[in-house]
Amino acid sequence: MKILLALQFWERDREQGMAAARLIADLEPRHNDRADFLFAARFDAKHDNATVEHVSKKFNTFTFTNRHRREEGWPAGPNALWFGTLDHIYDYGTAGKMPEYKAILTFEPDSVPVVPHWINALHSAWDSVSGKGIKTLGHLLQYPPQPKVRFHVNGNALFSGELPFLHHIARKIGGCPPSSGWDFFLAPEFKKLGWSDTKVIRSHWNAQTCSAPFMDRVTNEGCVFLHGIKDFSAQTYIRNRYLLPRETPVST
Repeated sequence: MKILLALQFWERDREQGMAAARLIADLEPRHNDRADFLFAARFDAKHDNATVEHVSKKFNTFTFTNRHRREEGWPAGPNALWFGTLDHIYDYGTAGKMPEYKAILTFEPDSVPVVPHWINALHSAWDSVSGKGIKTLGHLLQYPPQPKVRFHVNGNALFSGELPFLHHIARKIGGCPPSSGWDFFLAPEFKKLGWSDTKVIRSHWNAQTCSAPFMDRVTNEGCVFLHGIKDFSAQTYIRNRYLLPRETPVST
């Protein structure tokens, strides 16, 4: 079974998201048969057709616009897009329009794969825990780091692609208060259903930029997928390290 790479974006982070998508494609030497790619746009965001075409050369590719949920602002907007994305995957899965996936990587534009073999590493990490009843695999952290603040798995993570799990999250729960980020609000539910920390996915809260020594360190620590870098420095580092083509601008 495959993993689905589900990139969620809106107009303000669309440029970085499309650059991340093209980087993911450029890291692949040929068409990847272990993952598919989903572009998930907020209700008022446009898909970049050139990027979709570029990514489709390396992955089976889908597009989705979250028109039924129209919340804006933070965290209501990201909450609606994440729940809408999982609801779409469930809907299309039950209708036979998409495969049933082993796991779904939901991720945001400030994310970047760190090594070329990252998809295989995600498969291995998921396989190592899925037989133990784990439904969520990601970076388990506290933020802010205070004793009374509970742990949660940052939402740039792997979630089970099993249709009953997706039904439970997307249809039975279906949303959360607009004042709380979905990954923090759902932490007790994810813990109850089975979660696990993993070193292969790392999240660094609101990191405005990153240095080459930092990227070297996280790679040496076993990270293959990094979230939280707000500029293009991580993408530039990966393109330079693996001698990938220079980035091209996103169409408007």
